Amino acid sequence: MVKAYGYGLGPFGVSKLVENNAVDYLGVANILEGVELRKAGITLPIMIMKPELESFDLIIEYQLSPVIFSFHSFQALLKALKKYPTKLETYNINIKIDTGMHRLGFSPEEVPELIKQLKKHTNIKIESVFSHLAASDQPEHDEFTHFQIQLFEKLSGEIAQSTPYKFDKHILNSNGALRFTHAQYDMVRIGIGLYGFVSDPKDAKHIKNVAVLKTKIAQLKTIPKGDSVGYGRRGLAKKETLIATVPIGYADGISRRIGNGNWQVKLNGKFAPTIGSVCMDMLMIDVTGIDCKEDDEAFIFYDQASTKQLSELLQTIPYEILSSISPRVKRLFLSK
Repeated sequence: MVKAYGYGLGPFGVSKLVENNAVDYLGVANILEGVELRKAGITLPIMIMKPELESFDLIIEYQLSPVIFSFHSFQALLKALKKYPTKLETYNINIKIDTGMHRLGFSPEEVPELIKQLKKHTNIKIESVFSHLAASDQPEHDEFTHFQIQLFEKLSGEIAQSTPYKFDKHILNSNGALRFTHAQYDMVRIGIGLYGFVSDPKDAKHIKNVAVLKTKIAQLKTIPKGDSVGYGRRGLAKKETLIATVPIGYADGISRRIGNGNWQVKLNGKFAPTIGSVCMDMLMIDVTGIDCKEDDEAFIFYDQASTKQLSELLQTIPYEILSSISPRVKRLFLSK
């Protein structure tokens, strides 16, 4: 899965990396993400998880694989295909079944009618049938997860019996692939696990961190006791204080909630608390007593633990921390 700007890491770099490492398929959220990957030279099959129904022409033009999740989306596809009566004698789609997530997908009651529609339109070929687990990372909901898998087995089996060819099945995300190995079927959709995070601590210790967020000190200045720092004068120097300004702010995906001492930036092996409010393009840190100079690197997060701690501080999950990083932040891919 390389949606959401490659979970914030940059879709082109991530896609090229996995393409070079024998991954079979990519998944993105919408057509624009898929088109951008094609324009960047990515040749792998690309699944569009939620295609914009008015833009199926682009899916066809850029050879993307749409997910069909409702009769409405199915009709939108048929309408688009009518424009290509000779060019597309067959067209591959992916079908999503709702087994309990209740987000997108054909309901169990709709599957018989879906089968009828597919038999009517023999130019449509199923590439895969899949569903999505609602709580694969939460053991307290394992009974429900097993129910979802069993329902998927039943419904995908009914579709399989109606088709003269074989298609792929998949239901597992990152945590599901680790915890429910019996349901790996033909494919698994690795998302957050690819970027260094899974829920089970036993598995997490085998997953390497892949991302750090760093910036550099733009300016150092010493301010006297009693002076204030930043907008609203919310930062206050309780003694003579050495302040470092780093060029990263909320327009880069840094939450304003980490300001005013709520987070510590790692700098030359030491930890410097934020001081004052986070600005649009900058934040200030208290580096009093830390040996540092302008252009030294400052890390907002630097390993799995710090990213998780930051997500807990912000009452969210690592997904949001990573995917919130603005596209204007430079991405640098390193290989070992």
